[in-house]
Amino acid sequence: MKTLRTCASIFALWLLSSALLFAQERETERFRGIQVKREVVDTTWHNPTLAGMSLGFDACGAVMAAFTPYGQIEGQFRVNIKNRFFPIVEAGLGISDHTGDESNLHYKTHSPYFRLGCDYNFLKDLRSGNRIFGGVRYGFSPFKYDLSGPSLHDAVYDIDIPFNYTGITSTAHWVEVVAGVEAKLWKIFHVGWSVRYKFRISEKNNPTGHAWYIPGYGKSSGSTLGGTFNIIFDI
Repeated sequence: MKTLRTCASIFALWLLSSALLFAQERETERFRGIQVKREVVDTTWHNPTLAGMSLGFDACGAVMAAFTPYGQIEGQFRVNIKNRFFPIVEAGLGISDHTGDESNLHYKTHSPYFRLGCDYNFLKDLRSGNRIFGGVRYGFSPFKYDLSGPSLHDAVYDIDIPFNYTGITSTAHWVEVVAGVEAKLWKIFHVGWSVRYKFRISEKNNPTGHAWYIPGYGKSSGSTLGGTFNIIFDI
């Protein structure tokens, strides 16, 4: 139930940020029952090449780390170029401490990950501080994990062989395709969400097989979907 309430809260915040984005995109007024668009032209506005920088963190990943089998604590640093291009660096700590219900295997990791990429703002109004964006990321994680489970029984020698591996090292690389929205709430304060399609490029082979969870990527598979809910501050 806690997980459901948490997901509902994140969904409500997503709805709020989306509504604010579209509400602020154009000022409108009603005159004699007809919807009229009112545009204010500011001839003094200048769009600089370096329009600012920002810091942010992903609230969704932190909630997942607290209430689900895996999650992450993630921050970002972003540069604003002409309010259109946004080179970005994302870094975080992937966390998992989970025992499978069916396999009874216990997986544990607490390792870093990094992403490099760029977003493009498709919104026409560059002055509003709101954004509808798409982008790409290259992600990688040099991580360690522990894997343990029930002992294996050797029928020939009638002995139990412990199944317990600690400090397994691995490295994974992947690419993400990103789409999302961002709304300016107050001066330097923004909120936004993104949806991400991720596909793995490579992962180091180990005697135990693929890692159950890759920090920053998610459950290890050929491709997966993910998302973020970001709280952002201009600096």
